Amino acid sequence: MPSEFSMLGSLVAQADIRAEQASARTAIDQAIRAALLCTLFGVEREGWVWPFRQPMPSSPHVEPADTGDVQAPASQRAAARMLGGLMEPLGRIGHLGTLAGASDLDPMDPGPSHTVLAATLAACVAHSLVDAQRAGDSGNGNDGDGDGDGGSDALIGSAVLAGVESAWRIRGAITGTRPGVGFHSPGVFGTLAAAAAGARVLGLAPDACASALAIALTRAAGLGINSAASMIGMTHFGWGALHGLEAALLASQGWDASRDLQRGLATLFGEDPARAAMQNLAMPGSKAADALVFKRYPCNIYLNLLVTMLEEVIQEGPVDRIEVSMPWVPHLDCAAPKDLRQARNSAQAVAAIAGAGDISYAAFSGQPGPWVPNASVARLLPNVRLHMDKEAPTGLKKAVIGVRAWRGAALIQEDQRSMQSLQGWGADHARRLMGPSDPHGGVDALYEGSYLRGFTHVRARLDSVAP
Repeated sequence: MPSEFSMLGSLVAQADIRAEQASARTAIDQAIRAALLCTLFGVEREGWVWPFRQPMPSSPHVEPADTGDVQAPASQRAAARMLGGLMEPLGRIGHLGTLAGASDLDPMDPGPSHTVLAATLAACVAHSLVDAQRAGDSGNGNDGDGDGDGGSDALIGSAVLAGVESAWRIRGAITGTRPGVGFHSPGVFGTLAAAAAGARVLGLAPDACASALAIALTRAAGLGINSAASMIGMTHFGWGALHGLEAALLASQGWDASRDLQRGLATLFGEDPARAAMQNLAMPGSKAADALVFKRYPCNIYLNLLVTMLEEVIQEGPVDRIEVSMPWVPHLDCAAPKDLRQARNSAQAVAAIAGAGDISYAAFSGQPGPWVPNASVARLLPNVRLHMDKEAPTGLKKAVIGVRAWRGAALIQEDQRSMQSLQGWGADHARRLMGPSDPHGGVDALYEGSYLRGFTHVRARLDSVAP
């Protein structure tokens, strides 16, 4: 219905982080900084992923030329340059989103949907398009290095709030869908969040904000069967952020798209799941910020809670057997991951990694190619049992994960917790994730200054790693 997009457009245009409760302001602040840290890890530690992976001298995916010889490596290098060039526009937001998706540390709304990262990147890039006078006229201008109480931080915080809130409400209007079914959330709800955040920073009127969301829905893509567990799934994060910001820019120039939200969602998710519930769109106040869920480790959001519970017992040594119970999220049932992407999104592999006693960022990392677990993880992996309940809720407000762990014959851990236990964190945990070496001062740049200072640092690191 047209009124649905109009309602959301007003929400986006009027979003103001300064008017929110302290808990919501804190959650959005933690989420923005965690999203920037997630992006920094992607740039500095996941640069092997597309579009920065160096082409091999020859590739099995390259067809032989007419002569029967494999095409020259120069052709492959040219193809790699063209692929990388696809995501160059708009401040390289597509590159940043893709690499951030590879680090598996982005906060999530309770949908569950990947909205925070796209909204953060879109807000920071869009800010560069706003001149100081216009920002000053709107009451959001300063020298670009605010302290979080005003200036650029207030504008970016309001934009991220607008993006997360509007996209989460649309996600809530879809009933009967589960993660891994339909379309992957960063390519749909991330796109919507980026559009809303960009529109808010650009200062668009409510009707233009509605147009930005409507245009963003036409850009939705990324099949759920190719989720973050796959290589191609990482590009959904980059394309979602890029196309969402594109939608905001098009709306600023008077472009529009169909305002029939329910029909659009039905096109993506089917008629039955897409029963757009007006009460989800029209509820008063902001709800998503206080319900954000934060990853603490570089793996799937559901599996973060699993690691948290195992962390409590591995100080005394590795465990010998683990049972995991959780809602039915089919792509997380992967007893034999073929590569690192699948390992980070495999309940069995993540349980074995954590149960073996190492929960550092490095423990969840590895070389490109087949996943080769270390000896301790390989020993434990066959002793992990997974039980998925098709009737259990998957929404992050209600999802519950259970763990039982044994050392020898002794049951040393038996617990179950809600996903809402994964609360926000700050500089201390960021330093723990970064490890002993932070030669470029990333944690200080992201946590001791404005959002723009942090984003500028991330962009500078990207330009250094991949000019």
